Amino acid sequence: MYKKEKMSMNKKAQVTIFIILALAIILVLVLLFVGRDSLTTLITGETPVNQIKSCISESFTPALEVIRLQGGSLNPQNYYLYQDNKIDYLCYTEENYKRCVMQKPLLKQSIEKELGEYISPRAISCIEAVKSSLQDKGYQVSSKTPEITVSLIPGAIILDIKSDLRITKDGTETYESIKIDESSGLYGHVMVASSISNWEAKYGDSETMNYMIYYPNLKVEKKKQGDGTTVYILTDRTNLEQFMFASRSIVVPAGVTGE
Repeated sequence: MYKKEKMSMNKKAQVTIFIILALAIILVLVLLFVGRDSLTTLITGETPVNQIKSCISESFTPALEVIRLQGGSLNPQNYYLYQDNKIDYLCYTEENYKRCVMQKPLLKQSIEKELGEYISPRAISCIEAVKSSLQDKGYQVSSKTPEITVSLIPGAIILDIKSDLRITKDGTETYESIKIDESSGLYGHVMVASSISNWEAKYGDSETMNYMIYYPNLKVEKKKQGDGTTVYILTDRTNLEQFMFASRSIVVPAGVTGE
């Protein structure tokens, strides 16, 4: 009985050794046929395109956070300072008792344009860095100045980078377009912010409860400030993603009771 068990263990050990040897042979063959760089790509998934995407995302993510906390602008010109954030006025008037005027009636398009302009030079730097790295390894790489389109859609932000990237060594790989899909609720927040601003422009004040009834996952906070400004904070209850913006409409001067 003992001898049978020992023979069985020896056979298992031999099978294990054969499997290890087979894997080692396969690894050597892969190195010979696809090269070390390609093997690294197969193992890690770090293709040149993925490297470019990762590089661009590193710049895009912080910019997106600023956009959300500053009323849809990276560099607001007409803003209210709230908790150290320059919150852009989406609807504004300087006059008392007057309804505000929409400052960005096409807020979605304005954000898309601003993000595109911001990310363009950074995308160029990312592509050039990857090109330089590949050329150092003996690749021939060409591309054109990227054309960048940013699109806000429900649940995501799409970056479409057209650069006609061509990578040549043993063969040629061509990437006419590089697309980055960032999960985000910004589209929904922008639609609600535009609706609230439009309502204030028409009637002077908005009823936030209606939005929370219609969108159960949305929390709408309305913070009245001393100068007549209203700061709105939209919060997704599921992931706590926020969008903040300001409005100034139908302002009653301090000390006036309206009687």
